[in-house]
Amino acid sequence: MPNYVARALPGLKNFDIGDNQLKVIPGEISNLTKLKELNLKGNKLSDKRLMKLVDQCRTKQIVDYIREHCPKSDQSQPAGKGKNKKGKKQEEPQPDEICSLCHSLKILHVEDDTIRVKIIESEVAAVRPYILCCIVNDLNITDELFKKFIQLQTKLHDTVCEKRNMATIATHDLSKIAPGDLIARQFTGEQLFQQLIAEAEALRKEKKRNVYSGIHKYLYLLEGKPKYPCLEDASGKVISFPPITNSEDTKMSSASKSMFVEVTSNVSLSACKNAMDKFLEECLLLGIGQESDANDGFHLLTVQQVTVVDTEGNLKSVYPSRTDCVYNGSNIKVYRLSKK
Repeated sequence: MPNYVARALPGLKNFDIGDNQLKVIPGEISNLTKLKELNLKGNKLSDKRLMKLVDQCRTKQIVDYIREHCPKSDQSQPAGKGKNKKGKKQEEPQPDEICSLCHSLKILHVEDDTIRVKIIESEVAAVRPYILCCIVNDLNITDELFKKFIQLQTKLHDTVCEKRNMATIATHDLSKIAPGDLIARQFTGEQLFQQLIAEAEALRKEKKRNVYSGIHKYLYLLEGKPKYPCLEDASGKVISFPPITNSEDTKMSSASKSMFVEVTSNVSLSACKNAMDKFLEECLLLGIGQESDANDGFHLLTVQQVTVVDTEGNLKSVYPSRTDCVYNGSNIKVYRLSKK
């Protein structure tokens, strides 16, 4: 049946043949050039490597593997078994070979010239006490990917971050941040808060809505607080006002090559870790990093650790630590490079 469908419906976009008794997948499926979703889960596939791909990878990687390894109707033996055209016996692919078919996350150790985040006022702890940061290098973002990147942050704010009640993710173009330590401080922002409220109210009336939209819908998170947290770069410019908004001066674009990421929370450091781990995972799967050397649809994301210190320079946290970015059961391989 899969063979017949592949031949009869070349324009098929969604193909669900999960939970059947299939042991071999016909190579003709790779001819479905319009295919967006392919579900093979729940079958008893004899190709163990394909089984792993089905559990861990997306449709494109699975179809690419089928194209290279699965037999078509004029072949009597499944890929990896039997004999090749010269009559020589082919070796069974080993499950461990899947390690070469995965996305890669490379974590670089803190260096002496790496940006630090310094918390300089204790009042910050009363409003936004938890912060983690990292740097993502060697980005390769197209205009289309950038739209998806923005949508990704919105999705994470609504889900993992629980509508910014649990945590807030902010991204900046690193090249637009003044070199040196970043400063997390508090300031009296009642005037700014009232300005944002006025903007939100005017926009609500213009759009004839009953509620605020965009970033303004999060203003209630700061209501009634006498002081607000902010993040400044080395020049004293405010680049972030969590959990509401970022500076226009440092915003990301499709031309950005390096990214500074901050995640803040008023709940726990674990909330920051969960949000940052998920953000890096989704960015890697989205494909905003470098393509692998094999050009097989997999990508590499290079992440530089960033430390957070107090006023005396004592270490408060570092991200990613050895307990962060653990993606068990996924098609992501994490490489942790120690300081030389």
